[in-house]
Amino acid sequence: MAVINCPLCGRTLRAPAPECPVCRGDLRPLAQVAALADEHFNKAVALARAQQWHGAAESLAVTRALSPNDVDAIVLLAKVRYRQRGGRRAEVRQLLERALELAPDREDVRSALEETARPQRRARQGRQRRRR
Repeated sequence: MAVINCPLCGRTLRAPAPECPVCRGDLRPLAQVAALADEHFNKAVALARAQQWHGAAESLAVTRALSPNDVDAIVLLAKVRYRQRGGRRAEVRQLLERALELAPDREDVRSALEETARPQRRARQGRQRRRR
């Protein structure tokens, strides 16, 4: 569930509510945006599990547009970008650094960031057939 801030009083709410408990401001539109972000994130998770990297990246782009500081979405996007052709190591590293800024206590993010700093392994070269 996304964390939202009441635009009227600034209170941070862990779960979207239809009304701010402090100022009684109408938060239904924000709750709808948070629910839409969660929907796209869950779709991205399903696509990533099916190894449909492009579709997962698209759903995560929507998630991040709706909730730019969603650490789980940032981490999943880094994993998706890592799996896509070309590796995109610079982008992966940038995403993980952002996730670590937002959640410095996440050891999984710190480990993944350290992993990207290691030199890449070269792909195994298959045996080549000799021409006769």
